[in-house]
Amino acid sequence: MPQPRVTSNLTGLDSFKTVGKIFMSALKILAEPEGIALRRQKGLNWNDSLFNFAKLSFLEHTILRYRRMVKFGDKVVLDSAFPPFPSSAFDKRIRNYINNLDMAETPTGIVSMSTTNCCPYSCPFCSTNARRVTKTDLPEELIKQTITDVEATGVPMIILHGGEPMYRYDRFIRLVKHVNQDTCLWMFTTGYGVTDDRAAELKDSGLFGVWISLDHFNPDVHNGFRGSPNAFDNACNAVSAFRKAGVYTCLSLVPPDDLLEPENFKKYYEFAKQLGVAEIRVMEKKPSGREACHGVLAHSPVLANLQKTLYSDPDYTDHPPISGLSTWLEKDQALGCQCRFEYLFITSAGDVQPCEVSEVTFGNVKDEPFPVIYKRISRAFERCSTGCIPMVMFPEMREYQQDRMKMSYAEKTERAAQIIQGFQQRGSVPGTYRPLWSYYQKRLRLFRKRQSNNCA
Repeated sequence: MPQPRVTSNLTGLDSFKTVGKIFMSALKILAEPEGIALRRQKGLNWNDSLFNFAKLSFLEHTILRYRRMVKFGDKVVLDSAFPPFPSSAFDKRIRNYINNLDMAETPTGIVSMSTTNCCPYSCPFCSTNARRVTKTDLPEELIKQTITDVEATGVPMIILHGGEPMYRYDRFIRLVKHVNQDTCLWMFTTGYGVTDDRAAELKDSGLFGVWISLDHFNPDVHNGFRGSPNAFDNACNAVSAFRKAGVYTCLSLVPPDDLLEPENFKKYYEFAKQLGVAEIRVMEKKPSGREACHGVLAHSPVLANLQKTLYSDPDYTDHPPISGLSTWLEKDQALGCQCRFEYLFITSAGDVQPCEVSEVTFGNVKDEPFPVIYKRISRAFERCSTGCIPMVMFPEMREYQQDRMKMSYAEKTERAAQIIQGFQQRGSVPGTYRPLWSYYQKRLRLFRKRQSNNCA
């Protein structure tokens, strides 16, 4: 039975009004005395602050170019990669942009943490190679300390997932409760182990949003993909449970080959609308985990065109918006790879990586506190770049994986930095940043000169 959506897409005048409210909210943050004092202390002047404010408008335009904002109760979601507006986490995100000029010093938008490597499914594309053995999982207290350390860096949004986080639910709910209420908290799940009571408890404990993996409208295809005869029903039941609990509920999928046919994808799109979800996150296969042996697969032009055509087709105005599509975001005209700037990943074993599929480590929280590793990875990413790290640097990544067990801790982090440097050299400044890039570099040189003079 089709489920009524508890969310609605903003269009027309409502959309313009919301953008206006966000603009006015950002202006108020720009004028906050505490922010002015902080920027002065850091060496930023008003021209720097106004530049940061202008940069925000470029980012917002790119994010909303082929998707609609979603009304969810008294909140509005620009994209599932951003905290809802209005909220403390959203304001923190805006302050991070406005109060920092150097991109290397701007706090990461999202840190995603694998709470366990365990999962009852066997998905071929899984970057974690999930199993049912708990001994490699980080101790609970270390995860809690890392959550606290992540929040202390100014990160406004945390994702907790696995493997399958619900596989170790008693521990997972304690981790959820440990997250600060001012942090926007999301989770990934296959739907395994989700019940109405658990969804309600997660909501009451601070969970805002959830991505549920559902790769096909045909139960047999999804079940075969996930290696479980119950995967499809579990996912659909989880959608119902989280929606009932008042959690912002989205689907996440890695499209099987037949969904690259437009008519088949439209069937999936219709099915997602019937489920009543708020968004759909589409991720293409990347050369990582068990998929790495297949090498680099080209981005699908079909998916890239579908996102644009579905957005502009009035018949799909009320369908859940598509987000996260790498065929658009990583391209030259958009944001490029957002690792470190907008996203970081911590594995269930404690390795800090640029993302799930970029399987190079900049340190491990079992050996060093997160803030130490965070400084190291921030220094490695000088700027955003077009492309996807494991796709652009595939030979180097494969060599790294083959040598990983033979390398020392220091060698791993040094090689990781070299791979990222090579990635940036082969890519270019993404289109969203390009109109401002020369001016940004000029402002950055002046800013660093002021900092140097103040330290002299």
